[in-house]
Amino acid sequence: MMQINKLVIYGFGKHSDITVCLDRGINVLYGGNEAGKTTMRQFILHTLFGFPARNANLLRYEPKAGGAYGGQLHVTDPQYGPCVIERVAGRSAGEVTVRFPDGRTGGEEILALLLRGHDRQSFESIFSFSLLQLQEIGKMNEEELGRALIASGTTGADDLAAFESRMQRETDGLFKKSGRLPEMNAMISELRKMEEELADHRKKADGYAPMRERSAEAGRRLDEISREMMEHERQRRTLEVARQALPLESRRRLIEEELAQLGDAPFPADGVRRYESVKERELAANAAIASVRARVGKLDTAMPEATDGALLAEVTAALSEEPAWHEARSEARRLEESLAESEEEKAGLISRLGLEGTAVLNLRSADTSLQKEEELHRLTARHAAVTEKRRILAGRIADKEEEGKRIALQMDRLGQSGPDDREVDHAARWPQIRRRLAEADAKRNAEQSGKAPVQLLAALGALLVLLAVITRQWLLLPAGLAVAGAAFLFKGKRGTEGLSAAEEKLVAEFGGREEEMERIADRVRHHFAELDRLAEAEERLRGEAEGLRKELESTENDCVSAERDLIHFVGSYGVRGLPSPALVPELFRLVRETQETFRRQEADRRRLDKARQQIDEIRSRAHGLLGNRESDDMLFGRLKDLADGLAAERADRNRMQEERKRLLEELDEQENRRRRLSEEVFRLFREAVADDEAAFYEAADQASRKAALGEELRTIGQQLDLIGRPEFDGILSDEELGSRLVRCQKSLAGLAEERDRLLGERADLEARMAHLLTDRAYDERLQTFEMKKAEFRRLAREWAARKAAASAVARTVGRMKEEKLPDAIRQASRLFSRLTGGAQSALVLTPDGRFEAESRNGLRFGIHELSQATKEQAYIALRFALAMSLGEKAPFPVIMDDPFVHFDKERLGHMIELMEEWKTDRQFLYFTCHDMKTAFKDAAIIDVAGAGSGKDVLTR
Repeated sequence: MMQINKLVIYGFGKHSDITVCLDRGINVLYGGNEAGKTTMRQFILHTLFGFPARNANLLRYEPKAGGAYGGQLHVTDPQYGPCVIERVAGRSAGEVTVRFPDGRTGGEEILALLLRGHDRQSFESIFSFSLLQLQEIGKMNEEELGRALIASGTTGADDLAAFESRMQRETDGLFKKSGRLPEMNAMISELRKMEEELADHRKKADGYAPMRERSAEAGRRLDEISREMMEHERQRRTLEVARQALPLESRRRLIEEELAQLGDAPFPADGVRRYESVKERELAANAAIASVRARVGKLDTAMPEATDGALLAEVTAALSEEPAWHEARSEARRLEESLAESEEEKAGLISRLGLEGTAVLNLRSADTSLQKEEELHRLTARHAAVTEKRRILAGRIADKEEEGKRIALQMDRLGQSGPDDREVDHAARWPQIRRRLAEADAKRNAEQSGKAPVQLLAALGALLVLLAVITRQWLLLPAGLAVAGAAFLFKGKRGTEGLSAAEEKLVAEFGGREEEMERIADRVRHHFAELDRLAEAEERLRGEAEGLRKELESTENDCVSAERDLIHFVGSYGVRGLPSPALVPELFRLVRETQETFRRQEADRRRLDKARQQIDEIRSRAHGLLGNRESDDMLFGRLKDLADGLAAERADRNRMQEERKRLLEELDEQENRRRRLSEEVFRLFREAVADDEAAFYEAADQASRKAALGEELRTIGQQLDLIGRPEFDGILSDEELGSRLVRCQKSLAGLAEERDRLLGERADLEARMAHLLTDRAYDERLQTFEMKKAEFRRLAREWAARKAAASAVARTVGRMKEEKLPDAIRQASRLFSRLTGGAQSALVLTPDGRFEAESRNGLRFGIHELSQATKEQAYIALRFALAMSLGEKAPFPVIMDDPFVHFDKERLGHMIELMEEWKTDRQFLYFTCHDMKTAFKDAAIIDVAGAGSGKDVLTR
């Protein structure tokens, strides 16, 4: 089984910095109202399945006092061993880490393996329930209560049923065969109306073609007028721009003539500034050359002699061993401490094993291989299996004996409440009496019949003959004659004999008591049939119990053999006697750990010898370089001083040599710079076509005048570009430009008049055509129609998808109920009978899906007809049956929050006995506000209110 060993709460609701240790079996966590019991239960669920989202229905229980949010669960799993599950604040569900003793860690994926794929809902539907859930049972009607119990027996069926109902509601909301309100039904009616409207609009498009043709002609002429007006407008703007630009054009031509007179006037760009800058840099280069030559002379005078490079190399090599020196000394100290700790650890392990003398020496060579571990697992598994089988057989025998007692009690009660001898005698004689009574009644009825029946038959015959004659339906004639003949014969043969004395006495005694006698006969038959059934059941139980006792005897022998094998196994490690079987794996682990301590000590001793040897070698080389012996603490300080002195001498010489080399390079660079500056002056004179400095400055003045004229010409060009740079076509007269402008404006006025006339005509045509058309009504309606059809197809696809999902879910729920529910109900029925002390003998699921409780006298009651406590006992029985049937598939603890408050003392005792029996298979965490210290035989009692900071609150 999975066991929760410890809760470590960093901060959760009202709890902060709390440690709670738990035991195997039953743990009772008690405290008054608001002590934090429910908070602690929610801490376990939140740590296993994640913190709920902030907008969820569940509370997050964030720390009220601030600080860290979350905590740890220390768990021992039968498959994965001991581990720590830690969840702290992070993402919405928190950051989870699962740690194992060997250092491995994992996250949500490892936690999912530990939880065997269960989510919070499936876990709470089986292994965790509270008083609040049980109280809701009392508020349910018959249908809701049955569904809740079925959901308890088939994990996940309730969610699937809810999903199926939702799918069915959504499909009905989309479409019903004879409905009008669903969305698809309403859309079908709307599509039909839209089809009729579109047909009407298509009929109105025939009378509009002639007006459209004339409107098109007017439009073409308007386009021509627009083009002509645009051309005349362009000419008008060109003439206006030409009149505006005429003075600028005149100035431009004068500037071009002056530039032609100046000619090329070559001069380098920014020549004056460049020339003066070069002259200044040439003077600075000459001064720098003189300074560098003086500094080189000073360095040659002050440079020292060369140092001994071999000695410096040896000292440097020795200093490089300093990390190894310190590491070796640190390693030696660490290994000495480790050996001391290992010795203490070894002594503790041997003390826990209880070994001494030669047993300790033999322990070093004991076999702890994987084969031996596999043998241990096989032996412990065998011992556990036969022990469990013995427990199960004993329980089954007890169940058979209990059932036999119940049958015997039923037989006694049946004998006490059975019929007396007189009723048995009457029941045996009743078939014959009933026959004789019938004969007497027949005779008496024949005497009292008189003439009335004969006259009635005669009248009926005459009526049939008369009808045949009147209606001419001759088929009625034979029938009438036959009835009249029967009346004649009956009249002739009617007897007159009376009842005998015996028959008169029988009628007087039993006449009118037929129903009472039938009830007595039925009661007697039912009584003896029930006695026969109980006798057969008692005989069957006696045989089954005898077979189980023989099997139990064989299992007892297997238990003795399994214990003997375990004693032999632990004896091979020097241990005498057999400890608890649960401690044998721990003993094997201690043996392995002791052997590992022996091996670790041997390895530490070898590494210590190696470190000491390395220390001696480094010390010897350092003393040789220094020429005398130094203490270990001062050794490398002296070596550093020696290396620093030698390195300083070499560094000074190297620095001066590098400085002299740099100065010589700088001298060459300055001389090259001076040559480049002289060449640049020559290039400037050559570009300006000047022989000396005076000619250079004169060429600069001519170039400046040409640049000013060019700038003015550029400005005029920009202004002409802004105006539009018109083409003058040789016209330079303002009068001629004005005459052309007047003619252009007159043409524009005529075209505008014709345009206005055509626009009016076309507007009239457009208005008349608009009367025939409804704008874009047809297109818009057609588009709306297509959009409606697309929406209808989408809804049809959604309807089909939901219908398929509902069908699939219905099949899945049916299969789950067929596969899981019967076994769960059989187990729950047995538990229900036990919890109710036999007052309810069984829990039955009827063919129509309703739960009923069968009492010890055979009567059945609907679950909703039971008391609140009995309903809760049925619910808990189903929960426990499902939890125990899952076995190794889900070995989780059962977590209960005060679920037994409605139980009386006797039924609470039955519940506690059941938990005591199952505590070896399951761990129970029982949260309650009642003091249960004396209720359980061997349970861990934990005071929730006494939880302190970092303290164990477990009490006995």
